[in-house]
Amino acid sequence: MWQIINFGLLFAVLWYFLYKPIKKIMAERESKISDSLNKATQLEEKSKKLEDELKVKMAEQRKELEEMHTKALAQQDKVRKDMKARAEEEARKIVEEARSIIAQEKQNMFVALESEVKQLAATLATKILEKEVDEKSQKKLMEEALAVLKSKKQK
Repeated sequence: MWQIINFGLLFAVLWYFLYKPIKKIMAERESKISDSLNKATQLEEKSKKLEDELKVKMAEQRKELEEMHTKALAQQDKVRKDMKARAEEEARKIVEEARSIIAQEKQNMFVALESEVKQLAATLATKILEKEVDEKSQKKLMEEALAVLKSKKQK
């Protein structure tokens, strides 16, 4: 009987001094672990949210970059076309100026040639006739020579 009483007292003392504090420590640890798990799940959710937001922002930035690239290409094509049009216009003007200059030089050459032909015709007529040709005859000879020259030019 003393052993049962002894065992009961020992059990009561151990239960009061050891079991309650151990149970309290275990409850505290359990609550800390549960808080840690809750915080971990909250952090994981925040991490997933941030990751999703980051993905959305990256997609938006990629889209903006693609739009900027497309605009840049369009602008480059426009500039290229404008430059080509300007170059063609300048080339056309240069060709027109060259044709104008050539036509003017051609006209000047014909005027100079005409005066030389007149002098040559007058000199030839004077030598052929060995006398001085009057102005009226000289004018007639020059007109005939010019007519022959123009008919050859047209052929």
